[in-house]
Amino acid sequence: MTDAAVVGAIQHYLRELGNKGIEAPFGVLFGSHATGKADAWSDIDLVVISPRFDGAYSREDVHLLWRVAARADSRIEPVPCGVRQWAEDDSSVLIEIARREGERIPVV
Repeated sequence: MTDAAVVGAIQHYLRELGNKGIEAPFGVLFGSHATGKADAWSDIDLVVISPRFDGAYSREDVHLLWRVAARADSRIEPVPCGVRQWAEDDSSVLIEIARREGERIPVV
């Protein structure tokens, strides 16, 4: 079970992204927090699922993910991923790991 504070930080981050124009219906937590191996220094690895990232997207979009993370919770390390890419991509090792061991965190 993921720490409630981490889930809350992710949900806050996803809401803040929405306020900045990047609608993300959910994120997928992966890495040490998802596997129960996190310590006090662990980052929060998060795949940000958004239709904005289906197809071509700008470097500014990626910079925005990081700027919002820095303000919301600096432990968050966002990885952009389109909705279609999440459903269909079979070439990204990172996405496959997130699918296998990750925890889906919805915006509330």
